[in-house]
Amino acid sequence: MAVAATPEAGEQPYLDVLATTQHSIDVEVYLMGYGGILDELLAKAQAGVSVRVILDRAKMDTNQKYYDMLVAAGAQVKWSDARFVYQHSKFILVDDKVALISTGNFSKSYSIELERNFVATDRDPADIKDLVSLFEADWQGTTLAMPCTRLLVAPINARARILALINGAQSTLTIESMQFGDPAVRDAVKARVLAGVSVRALLADANWISANTYAAAFLKDLGVEVKWIPHLHTKVIVADGEEAYLGSENLSTNSLDNNREVGVIVTDASSIAPLTTTFETDWTAGTSF
Repeated sequence: MAVAATPEAGEQPYLDVLATTQHSIDVEVYLMGYGGILDELLAKAQAGVSVRVILDRAKMDTNQKYYDMLVAAGAQVKWSDARFVYQHSKFILVDDKVALISTGNFSKSYSIELERNFVATDRDPADIKDLVSLFEADWQGTTLAMPCTRLLVAPINARARILALINGAQSTLTIESMQFGDPAVRDAVKARVLAGVSVRALLADANWISANTYAAAFLKDLGVEVKWIPHLHTKVIVADGEEAYLGSENLSTNSLDNNREVGVIVTDASSIAPLTTTFETDWTAGTSF
């Protein structure tokens, strides 16, 4: 696993993986956008690579132009399954060997070069196997069992695994999340605070995510310091500096229970380091609620 923060890393983590493509690219994303990722998908499709893309049906107004461009280039494109309120997942599979799991969408000028996000390059065979199965299920509109111990897939197992991560924190818990709205997640964090765990939280600006006004007040009532930074779109939790979640799942009820979402648990120090370093940078720059 290799984790990079954007906007600092730009599109390069995505382009490095896409450049290695030999035969197939499968994509699930909430919002496509102009930039190098779309350019690579179009070029690969035109070159005869099998490119399949699932776009969120609730965002047809935004995604339709990209749908049309991809189809014209030779890609296969589908709208997401109506079972999900949103297909909010953001991942790319290349040659069934490597995956990009992102907290952000694929617009260069906005999601990648403006917002705070992370992207994980995942080569773990078990993760890849499950992501292949997940994509095929979503492509065919079938249900899926998710046995993998690292992936978080909503609405299958994401809630349980996020709660397990929070509940397992013994000394520190840092949260850098666009939203903090789910009652069970809040209660789990409250329990950790009452158990003596040091908690800090970075949320999105309440002028963008209005629910964060209440979320910040909830945390502050517990004695937790809460800050915000502009354009915070990421979804990350780090427990004890040793185990972390990153992915598309917001800490909201809709995200955990009603959407298609994909995230991953990481435990290796080299993957956690960018998350903790970036948190400290953002914390220093942040404004208190």
